[in-house]
Amino acid sequence: MSLIPCDNKYEQDLSVFTEQVLQRYGTSSEAAQREVMYLSDSGNVVAIKYCADLIFYGRILRTNPYRDSFDIYLKAAGIETDEEGNWSYSGVAYPLAFWDLAYFLLNYKRGSFLHNAEDIPKIDVIPEMERHVRALELATTCLQYSKVPGAVNLVGRILKKASESEDAYEILRDVISSNVSNQDFELIGLSALDCSSPDICSEVADTFFKCAANQGYVYACNNLAAKEAERIIELKEAGAPEKEISDAIGVYTDYLKLSADKYEPYAANRLGLFYRTGEIKCAGGREVFREYTDSALAKEYFLRATVYPDANSAWAFLNLIKYYYSDYEKDIDLMNEHMEYIKKLNPEVYDIAIEL
Repeated sequence: MSLIPCDNKYEQDLSVFTEQVLQRYGTSSEAAQREVMYLSDSGNVVAIKYCADLIFYGRILRTNPYRDSFDIYLKAAGIETDEEGNWSYSGVAYPLAFWDLAYFLLNYKRGSFLHNAEDIPKIDVIPEMERHVRALELATTCLQYSKVPGAVNLVGRILKKASESEDAYEILRDVISSNVSNQDFELIGLSALDCSSPDICSEVADTFFKCAANQGYVYACNNLAAKEAERIIELKEAGAPEKEISDAIGVYTDYLKLSADKYEPYAANRLGLFYRTGEIKCAGGREVFREYTDSALAKEYFLRATVYPDANSAWAFLNLIKYYYSDYEKDIDLMNEHMEYIKKLNPEVYDIAIEL
C-alpha cells in the first residue's frame, strides 16, 4: 500500500490532549476550547486538528472559516503545498486529519457543509480527478491507523465514482490498485479486495458502504438506501414478484431508520414522506406504495428530522405544515416559529412554504 507518511509521535500528543483537555474539561466547554487553542499553538498535532474543527463548525469565528480550517488540517496532517498544487509530506501528522482533508477534496463546492464554501485556492489548483486520487490516498492511510466510519464511506464513494465510467476507472485505476486492491484493512475487517474492473469496483464500493453503515455512519446508510431505492424502481418497472419488492422496501426503510434514529434530517424526512405518501423516488423514477402509509409514524419521523436541524430539516417543517395543518390552525405561534426555522435553514423552501 502506498501510505502517506505518519510517524508515531501523535500518540504522545494524543495522550497529552486526553489528559489536559478531555479528562479536565470534556469536549464542548469554553475552557476545553481554550485549552485546544493553547495546545495547538504548542504544536500538538491532535490539538491542531481539533482547532481546525472549531473553526470549521463556527465555534471560532473567521471571515473565511473553510479556507482557514483547510490550511490548519494541512498542518495537522504534516502537509505543505506550493502554488502549483503539489503536496509534500513531513510525516509529523495526526491520521484523523487525513480524513478531514479527503472530505474537503471530495465535497468542496459540491455538497454537505462545503456546498457554498468560499474559494479555497489550494483546492482550486488541483484538477477534479486528481482530488479523487489524493482523497483515496488520504482516506486509506487514515484507515491503517484509525477506524473512522467517514473514511470508510469516502473510499466507497471514490470506488463508486470509478465504477461509473471507463474514463473515470482508467484515471483512478493505479491509485485503487496501490491503495485498495488486495490490501488488508485490519481495523475494519476488510481484505483481499478485487477492484479489477468498473463493475467489480461498484460491488466493492457497496462493501465499504455497508461497513460504514454497520459502524453507524449515517451518510453510508443514506447511500445504501438511495441505491436500494433505485433497485425498487427497477423491480417495479420490470414487474418483479411482490415478495421481492417487499423485501427490497424493507432493506430501504431499515437503512433510512439506522440514519434517522441518529437524528439525520435527510433520512428522517424521507421516511416521513414514505410513511405519509408511500413515495419512493430516485434519479431513475418514482413509485408509490400506499399500503405502507402510516400518518402517525410519518409525523414522528418528520419531527425527528427537526431535532438536530440542517437545510434538510426545512423540508420536514414544510411537510409538517403541509400534511398536519390542523396542528397549526389552533396554534399560530407554532406556525410562526416553524416558518422562521424554514426561512433560516433553507430560504428556497421558505419560498415554497409561503405559497401553501
